[in-house]
Amino acid sequence: MKFTVFGKERIEKLLLIHILGTLEALKNKKITINESETNIFTPYTFFTLEKKGVNEKIIDLIHEGCELEDVEFLCPDKLDKVIEELKQRTLILLDKYEEDNKQIWVQIDDVK
Repeated sequence: MKFTVFGKERIEKLLLIHILGTLEALKNKKITINESETNIFTPYTFFTLEKKGVNEKIIDLIHEGCELEDVEFLCPDKLDKVIEELKQRTLILLDKYEEDNKQIWVQIDDVK
């Protein structure tokens, strides 16, 4: 499946929504850290977004999401707190984007 998103601010806002949903799913044990690492929290993702000029704070969130497995292994009692802190930072960033309901943001191609 291929998603096409039009506009840098829309891409950033959609990334934040995706990060927030991933963190909420992790918090509620609906996905594993492994799944989050194949979904959004990957070095490939943050390196690619960095090259594209995406907001550095979003890249930082993704980078820190890549470290959740380390937190789980080294300090499992702190995992929920770290996830919550990442969620709060994501919400703060998301708040900086204005409502955009003028047209459809995403085009979906190649659904099989």
